[in-house]
This record gives sequence, C-alpha cells and structure tokens, in this order.
Amino acid sequence: MVNASQQNVIRLGRGQESDVRISDISVSRTHALIKLEKNGFYIEDNNSKFGTLALINHPLEVNA
Repeated sequence: MVNASQQNVIRLGRGQESDVRISDISVSRTHALIKLEKNGFYIEDNNSKFGTLALINHPLEVNA
C-alpha cells in the first residue's frame, strides 16, 4: 500500500524499489526523486555518487 505522503513522489534509480528503473552503472540504486508539490515539479538528488544532471533550456530560479 502506498503512503499518502509518497503518492506525489517518483523514485529514479537502478534498484528494484525504483519506480523508474535506469539500467546504467553510473546511476545509483536510489539515485533521485521527482516530487510534485503545490507549485510544480522538483527533482532531488538522493546523495548519488555522481550527482544528478538536468538539461535546462530556459532561465530557472534556484533557491538554496
């Protein structure tokens, strides 16, 4: 059963527990998360060894 707080999260990685499985040695078993929040989608690295890269084709606001 899916936890209500996890319904808006997609897990990316090589591992069996990933929602989207990526068969590449540079991808960690639990590499990153895509989250749907009130104001849009967010990608979050899950402390992967090589980090998570995204191609951005337009200006993007970054909050730290």
